[in-house]
Amino acid sequence: MRRVTLCLSLLLALPLANVATAQSTTVLGNDNQPLAEGSALLAAGRYEEGIRLTLAGLALPNNPGDEAAGHSNLCAGYAALKRWPEALPHCNRSLELDRHNWRTYNNRAAVFVGLELYDLAVTDVNAGLLLDPDSQTLHKSLEVVHEHKEAAQRDRRKQPTST
Repeated sequence: MRRVTLCLSLLLALPLANVATAQSTTVLGNDNQPLAEGSALLAAGRYEEGIRLTLAGLALPNNPGDEAAGHSNLCAGYAALKRWPEALPHCNRSLELDRHNWRTYNNRAAVFVGLELYDLAVTDVNAGLLLDPDSQTLHKSLEVVHEHKEAAQRDRRKQPTST
């Protein structure tokens, strides 16, 4: 069985909109049809349907690797919909099951950017880079996290102070 997880790429455009988009696709084996179909739908940008099928697939018995991939995909799907609080537990569960998937760290970094937790986003991108130092996606994500953080700091400085 071949297993790959969705990976989010943080948008580069400023002004920053706290958005993530799918970057690479997930392919799960045919042992769990709902997980495989959910993965394909998420990769195609059909997030609501993909989430529904992935949740159904996770309700079935799975090996830890497929369960980790499914949770990472849910993290990516919810993040693509900007549903950050729903995404985060799935990122965390995926990493509990498999700490060796750089894509999940990148997905969680996107969620942290959406939640404006920039230091945690940097930590996750760096954790991913320890696993895959040559990942162009991670290097670009690190740049984008810093851009979001700097933009948030500029916005805070522009806000009038109340007396």
